Amino acid sequence: MPQVSGRGVPAMAGLVAMGFALLVAYLLSVIGVAFAPATLGQGIVEALPGWISVPLIELLEFWAQRLLILAVLVGFLACGAVAAILATDERAGTAAVVAVGALPWVASLVLGQLLAGLHADLASALFAAAVGAGSFYGALAFLLSAERVATPASASRRRALSGGLALAGLLAVGSVALGGTLRAVRTRVEPVALAIRDLRTREAPEPGDPAFDSVAGVEPRLTATRDHYTVDTALIDPRVDATEWRLYVGGHVERPFDIGYEELLDLAAVDRPHTLECISNEIGGDLISTAIWVGVPMKDLLARAVPKGGAFDVAMTSVDGYTDSVPLAKALDPDTLIAYLMNGSTLTEEHGFPARALIPGIYGMKNVKWLTKIDVVTGDFLGYWMQRGWSDIATYNTHVRIDAPRGPVSRGATVDVAGIAFAGSRGVRRVEVSTDGGTTWSEATLERAVGRHTWLRWRYSWTPSTTGRVRIVARATDGDGQVQTPVQRPPFPSGSTGYHAREVTVT
Repeated sequence: MPQVSGRGVPAMAGLVAMGFALLVAYLLSVIGVAFAPATLGQGIVEALPGWISVPLIELLEFWAQRLLILAVLVGFLACGAVAAILATDERAGTAAVVAVGALPWVASLVLGQLLAGLHADLASALFAAAVGAGSFYGALAFLLSAERVATPASASRRRALSGGLALAGLLAVGSVALGGTLRAVRTRVEPVALAIRDLRTREAPEPGDPAFDSVAGVEPRLTATRDHYTVDTALIDPRVDATEWRLYVGGHVERPFDIGYEELLDLAAVDRPHTLECISNEIGGDLISTAIWVGVPMKDLLARAVPKGGAFDVAMTSVDGYTDSVPLAKALDPDTLIAYLMNGSTLTEEHGFPARALIPGIYGMKNVKWLTKIDVVTGDFLGYWMQRGWSDIATYNTHVRIDAPRGPVSRGATVDVAGIAFAGSRGVRRVEVSTDGGTTWSEATLERAVGRHTWLRWRYSWTPSTTGRVRIVARATDGDGQVQTPVQRPPFPSGSTGYHAREVTVT
């Protein structure tokens, strides 16, 4: 069989080999080992200055992280293709072949540890990089052994790749000996139901109104944990061992202290429904959810620490270094919780296991997850997103979302226009619907809110009398009597505003 001198076949072999290595890395991440592309992506996130990251997030919203990971994956594949081309080029040095193939894996280890070491244990990251690079070397050597991509130099190159595979194997074994890899797997947690040891108050939600539940497309009153939105700065959720975790309460206080997970569970707790919304949620977006949470009032912990005179803010720190703050008065609100249960089970890793802040009235970015430290401070503490230009106050804006109808409707038939409305701790007093693009308004029927700090559902019976395209618009009035603004504003820096509209075809 004649040899192939073009670059297409070796490039494809490099793509396949790197794709195989990425698949191996992904399968390892399922059991808790750091995923090298995510580690590299996290390092890039930490390296980006605010003047770059803020416009990107404003433009791309929650797609920013996904596109970043995609770009990193493309980089891995490109290195694989280049390494394979060099491996079949007599003019290329053997060291260059091995180095290019290892480049993305080494970058994930070095950049990840330098800038995002809190997200991945060094031993776990080393294991991931070594296994990934070794998988690439082995797969590429196997593919280059095919006669149709052979070159006079390919035998020595295959031996070099085999040597790289052996070295990677030694590094992988060494990382296991360091213990971090096994620790990463061991500390992976799944949510489990816990009996509440000392429940002080309960806000059991009433059953939903069947008239609302029957509307096709309407949001459930409560969001299942698997469906609850998540938006994080972290591409890799921190893995926390609850047996070693401590929550420190200190700063400008008389009696700083720290407690463990079991001690937190022993404290008097409250059970309440609560809605969380991301500040990057667009009007009509789905980055908003409601769950039942159990936790300890933050004021109980602060009372034990005794803040000193002059205290201004309460700063919170995550195990991965993320920070945010709220005024002391907000931290002392009886409804501000250190939550450890969500919908009856322990928090999932993506929702902040083992404990997170749950603060009424303000956007989700200030509800710090994976909480490990609460510091009382004397000045205005600016957290991660505040340093990048986002609102420090971050009070929820009043808004309405239209969920139904979602398809064509018939003239003369009565249909339900329905959705959710939210105004944070202010509550919603009224929802109005317009079926003529905002010229006239009619009041909708409201379902009782699940709790004091949750959304509510609304519906309006509409009988269209004409055919064609109809623009449905909705607006809400909050509990203070303020009608939401019709001015359309993007999420940055204080959350989106404006009316939500839906185009419907009447046949």
